[in-house]
Amino acid sequence: MVAFPTMEAFFPTLISLLLLFSSIACFNTTFADSQAATIAFKFVESSFGHESPTIIPQQHSRDVKIPNPCLRNAYTAIQALKKAIHSDPKNFTGNWVGSDVCSYNGIFCAAVDDNSSHEVVASVDLNSAELEGFLPDELGLLADIAVFHANSNRFHGSVPDSLAGLKRVVEFDVSNNRLAGGFPKAALQMPALRYLDLRFNGFDGPLPPELFDKGLDALFLNNNRFHSDLPENFGNLTASVAVLANNYLAGCIPKSIGKMRHLNELVLTNNRLDGCLPAETGMLSYLTVFDVGFNLLSGFLPESLAGLRNLEELHVSHNLLIGAVPKGVCKLPKLANFTFSHNYFNEDSRECARRKEGRSYLILRATAFRRRCNREQQRRVLRLQIGRSTARSSSVGTHRAVSLCRHRSM
Repeated sequence: MVAFPTMEAFFPTLISLLLLFSSIACFNTTFADSQAATIAFKFVESSFGHESPTIIPQQHSRDVKIPNPCLRNAYTAIQALKKAIHSDPKNFTGNWVGSDVCSYNGIFCAAVDDNSSHEVVASVDLNSAELEGFLPDELGLLADIAVFHANSNRFHGSVPDSLAGLKRVVEFDVSNNRLAGGFPKAALQMPALRYLDLRFNGFDGPLPPELFDKGLDALFLNNNRFHSDLPENFGNLTASVAVLANNYLAGCIPKSIGKMRHLNELVLTNNRLDGCLPAETGMLSYLTVFDVGFNLLSGFLPESLAGLRNLEELHVSHNLLIGAVPKGVCKLPKLANFTFSHNYFNEDSRECARRKEGRSYLILRATAFRRRCNREQQRRVLRLQIGRSTARSSSVGTHRAVSLCRHRSM
């Protein structure tokens, strides 16, 4: 199993991120005063049934004297969030009172520049606070933050569109919550975004093609309910790590994958991807982890994979692959974990089982080959797989043939 990397492996410290604010002028923030007042007076829908909504009055920032307009907006946003939280077992928000916003738990401020006492809220960190509630629209008033972390809580509902106002946010992490709805549109409108983590939620619907043109450094979408084909511009993703496992993604892996030259890790396991592995995968010279196990991939394992000289983990098990495992793949110098069982390979590559220079390549049990079809059955499966490219309905025949083949060869 692939261990998903943590944020710290890819990004500088919070302090270095805050250097982004050296030239910020609060009066140029996304929300004008009139817009801020409108949001502050809006009705926040209750998360229980159809109870009467609660008004967030503007006097929050008027009764409490906060001369700094940036912090006044931040105060309004944070108080709205506090009202939207209906369970706080750790009393994390207990000190969210008074005008000193920068002293609140999880709220971090930074000076606009070295010679100024003018501060803005630069980061919100609610990780593992065990908060239960929803994300209110007023969070869009936090127009100066570079980091928004709210993972490992029990937030539900959807990500509000108003968060598109977070024009300076670099990291947006709402993983491991109970959020739902379609892909958050707000994330597509955050121009500075580099780290996006939505994993372990209930997001569904298609992946928007615009996502892959965002210039991200890391993308984590695993363990949701996204269902769509991978878009043709999938290869435009600039991330070094992309994890889209455990969804309902279907269709072919686009040939544009060959453009992802900076990619280190790609995890697509446990989806419904079909078709052949594109030969362009062999162009990913920096790739260290490639996991496409537990899909419906068919055809041959590309010989071009032998060019992945930095590959350490390769997982293609539980697919419909046929033919032989390329010997060049088994000889990759850094390959330490290669799983290819539960396919229909017609011969065992002894290179993969051989100990070499004190290192043993890790391969799943020999059931990979005990369950293969005989040559005649293999040809039948291949003919059906080739026919699927011209007649989609033949895919039913393919799966029936595969099921039959498995049954007879056990």
